[in-house]
Amino acid sequence: MSKAMSAQASSYGRVAIRLGISLLLLAGFAATWAVRQVVAGRAFGPTLLMYADGARKPMATFNGSAYELREERPVSAYPSLLVDAVLLMEDRRFYEHHGVDMRAVIRAAWADARHGTIVQGGSTLTQQLARLRYLNHERTFWRKLKEAVLAFALETTLSKQEILEQYLNEVYLGQRGTYEVRGISAASRHYLGKEPGALRPAEVAMLVGLIRSPNTVSPLVSLRRARERRDLVLRRLREERRLSDADYYRALKEPVRVVRDSTVEAPYFLDFVRKELEAKLSGVSDGRTLRVYTTLDAATQQSAQQAVVQGLLKLDRRRKETPEHTVEGALVALDVQHGAIKAMVGGRNYQRSQFNRAVQARRQPGSLFKPFIYLAAFETRRGDGNKTLTPATLVPDRPLTQVVGNERWTPKNFNGRYYGTVRMREALERSLNAATITIGEQVGLGRVIEQARASGIESPLRPSPATLLGASEVSVLEITAAYGTLARGGEWLRPHAIRKVEDDQGRVLFEQRREARRAASPQAAFLVTSILQGAIERGTAASARHLGLTREAAGKTGTSNDMRDAWFVGYTPDLIAGVWVGIDSGAPLQLTGAQAALPIWTQFLEQVSVGYPPRSFEPPPGIVTAKIDPSSGLRLTPGCQGGVEEVFIQGTEPRAACSHGEFALFGWVRRLFSR
Repeated sequence: MSKAMSAQASSYGRVAIRLGISLLLLAGFAATWAVRQVVAGRAFGPTLLMYADGARKPMATFNGSAYELREERPVSAYPSLLVDAVLLMEDRRFYEHHGVDMRAVIRAAWADARHGTIVQGGSTLTQQLARLRYLNHERTFWRKLKEAVLAFALETTLSKQEILEQYLNEVYLGQRGTYEVRGISAASRHYLGKEPGALRPAEVAMLVGLIRSPNTVSPLVSLRRARERRDLVLRRLREERRLSDADYYRALKEPVRVVRDSTVEAPYFLDFVRKELEAKLSGVSDGRTLRVYTTLDAATQQSAQQAVVQGLLKLDRRRKETPEHTVEGALVALDVQHGAIKAMVGGRNYQRSQFNRAVQARRQPGSLFKPFIYLAAFETRRGDGNKTLTPATLVPDRPLTQVVGNERWTPKNFNGRYYGTVRMREALERSLNAATITIGEQVGLGRVIEQARASGIESPLRPSPATLLGASEVSVLEITAAYGTLARGGEWLRPHAIRKVEDDQGRVLFEQRREARRAASPQAAFLVTSILQGAIERGTAASARHLGLTREAAGKTGTSNDMRDAWFVGYTPDLIAGVWVGIDSGAPLQLTGAQAALPIWTQFLEQVSVGYPPRSFEPPPGIVTAKIDPSSGLRLTPGCQGGVEEVFIQGTEPRAACSHGEFALFGWVRRLFSR
C-alpha cells in the first residue's frame, strides 16, 4: 500500500472515530434527557386533584395544560378482554419489543409510501405513552425521534405491566364538555356510568375503539361512526379467538348508548382556584400531587351554568347578534354564613373564551352601588342639629345640575320622571337618581366611599359625584361579596374558593381562616335589606315575581351609562348571587338590569333553592316597627286610619302626629307644590 493510500485510510479512520464518538455523545445526552423526563414526571408543576365541597372523588385533575377527568386503577381492575383488545388494536408485539417495534415502523413506512401520505403511525404502546406524557402531537421527524428515545427510557425504567397500567390510565379518550377524558376507567364512568370490571364486550369494544381517533368516533360526536369502530374491534377479537361467536353476535346487536353527563362544568372556577393556589403556595412547584378541597357546590354550579347559558340564548333571540357584539354573562354565588364561593360562571363558553368575566372584568355597576349610600346614611349619627336619616325621611326628587370641574353635570332619573318629594325607601326601591344624589351629598361623598370600601368594594372609587350613580368600575365577585355584607348584618367576609390543600402524604399545606371585619351595624344593614326587599316586591325588580320568584329575597338592579351593562345582585338569608350581562367590547347592550340580568338570577335562585325550606330575614335587636303616613313620613298614632308599616333603628322613629283628616289635606298640598 502506498504512503498516500495509507494516509487517506488513516484520515478516514479518524473521521469515523470522531463520528462514532459524536453519535455516542448524542445518544448519551438523549438517553440522559429521556431518563430525567421519566424520573421527573411532568414538568408542569404539581398535579392538582380538585374536589367539590363534600365530594369523595375529584371533579377534575389539572396536570399543567388542561383539566382532565381521570380515575387511575391497577391493571387487575381492568377485564382481561379489555387488555387483549387494547394490545390487539394498538400493539400486538407489546411483550416482544423494547419500546420501538422496527417491524411496525417498516410496515407503516411501506403503507405510507404506497398511499403517498401518512396512513399508519407504527408507534408502539410505549411510544404512545411517551407522547401522551411528555410530547405534543405534531408530526415531525424530531418529535418521532424524541418519542423513540423516551420509549427506550420507559422500557428501561419500568416493567411491561407498569407501562401497560400507566397507558390504560393515561390514554386520551375524547372530551366531555371542557374536560379531557383520560384513561379507560374515567371513560367507562363518564361515558357508560360503570366501573371497568362491569363492562360488557360491546362496551369494551366501544371504549377501545376510541383510542385511535377519540374526537371522530366518539358516541358524543357520531353514534354511527362509534358503532362502526366498535364492530371492527369486536370482529378483530373474534378473529383472534378472544371472543366466542355467540358473544360476538350478541354484542353486535347492542345499541351504542352514553349515560347522561354528570360532570361539573366549572372551568372558570377552577382557573380562579389555581390562581389562588399560586398566591398561597408559591413555593410548591415540584411534581407532587396536591388535593385541593374547594368550596364549590356541584348542584349550585350546575344551576348557575344552566341559568347563564339558557338566559343568554333567550337574549340572543331578542336582539340581533353579530360576532363583534355577542352577549356575554357572568354569575357568582356565595353562601351567607361563610362567604364561600359556591358557584362561578365567567362566560357562556369557556372553550371559546377563557376570560373570566366574574373576576377579571371591571364594569360600571350603575344603580347597584346605591345601597351603600343608604347604608352610610343610616349609619351616620348626626350631631349637628340635623335629624337622623331613616327609611321614612323625606327627600326631594327634582332635576338638579352640578358643576364638576369645568363641566356641568345633570343626572337624570332613568325614565325621565321626577316625583317631587319621596321617602328614602321609595328613592331606593324606585332607584331614583336625583333623590339619591341629594342623600349622598347630605352624607358626604368621602363617607360613602369609606362605607363602600369597608363593605368590600376594593376597586378604585373616584372621588366624583358620578361615583354615587355607579360610574366607578367593579368586578362581579367584589360587588356580590359587598352585598353579602348587607345579607350578613353588616359583617364583611372575604370570599374564598379553597377550604384546604393537602399533599400526597396527607399533610395540610393550607387551610382557610375566617377573614372578617365589621363594616356596619346590624341595624343599619337590616334597614337597607328591608328596602331591597321592597325593590323586589314593588320597585325596579318587581318583575322577579312574574318570572317565578317565590322566595323571600332582597336585591337591586343596575344599569350603567348608555345601557352598556345590566346587573342584578340579590340575596336570601342563605345565599347571595350576582349576575352581569353585557358585551365585552363595551358596546351598548340596550337592555336594563331587570330585562337582562334579573331573569337569569331568578331562574338560578329558584332552581338552586328546590328542596330547601324558605326562610325570612330576622330583624336584629334594636329594630322597631311603626306605622307612618306615607305622604309626610310622620308616625301615626292609634286611631288614625291608613298608613304603612316601616322599620327604624330604635330611637329614630319619627314623632307622632295625627289629626283626623290632616294627612289627606297635607298630602294634597304636598302634591300640589311638588309638581
